[in-house]
Amino acid sequence: MKQKWCNQSKLNLSIDIIMLLLLMPLAGIGFLIKYVLIPGIQRNERYGAGVELEFWGLTRHQWGSIHLIISIVFLVLLLLHIILHWKMIVGIFKRMIPDKALRAISATLIAGAGLLMIAFPLFVKPEIVTRESLHLNRKIRQETLQIAPPGEIRKEVSKEANKDVVVSPRAGLNKPKQTLSGTEFVDLEINGRQTLQFVANKYGIPVEKLATDLNIPSDRFGEKLGRLRRQYAFTMNDVRKSILKNKE
Repeated sequence: MKQKWCNQSKLNLSIDIIMLLLLMPLAGIGFLIKYVLIPGIQRNERYGAGVELEFWGLTRHQWGSIHLIISIVFLVLLLLHIILHWKMIVGIFKRMIPDKALRAISATLIAGAGLLMIAFPLFVKPEIVTRESLHLNRKIRQETLQIAPPGEIRKEVSKEANKDVVVSPRAGLNKPKQTLSGTEFVDLEINGRQTLQFVANKYGIPVEKLATDLNIPSDRFGEKLGRLRRQYAFTMNDVRKSILKNKE
């Protein structure tokens, strides 16, 4: 009997330690997603457009998936912890609420609230809210007049595809001024999670031409642009330029 109690105590302690160790990365990954791998609008304001943020080669969405997996493991261990301490929990609960009917109501409410908070995301639908685009490149197109530095020609931003668009450092891109042909450039949806092969297929361009422009070897076509960008020092705007050049 003593041996059995000792083994159960060791099991309880082991579960508690594992739960504590899981709780730390849960909080840490939450801070990472909130304050380091910031979402689109904040990322554009701080780092400029056309960039993706990663940590250890993973984006904020991938870290969010890891956060979910750890949460599920933590929840399973928590349920196991409750099962192992069930007799103690029932005894304390009876002393706290002596009335049997009130105790049954309280237990039902606690269990129902817990299940509701866990399961409700599986049954709700997102609210679709239409907002004005805040993407920095699109703000350039939407403005009627561009304010340029002294000595620079001021131009109205084109609403037609056959006019030039002037991109100024004051637009928040922190890059030298460049003149882009039409509005195609800002419409190219390129991000670090896409592979070079995927981008080439999406826009109907030979992947070899993209690889040549970006100095990427032929055996890396299937890797994500975010990882390739760190190794070969190109930007997402370089990818867009290559696409437009090879589409002509």
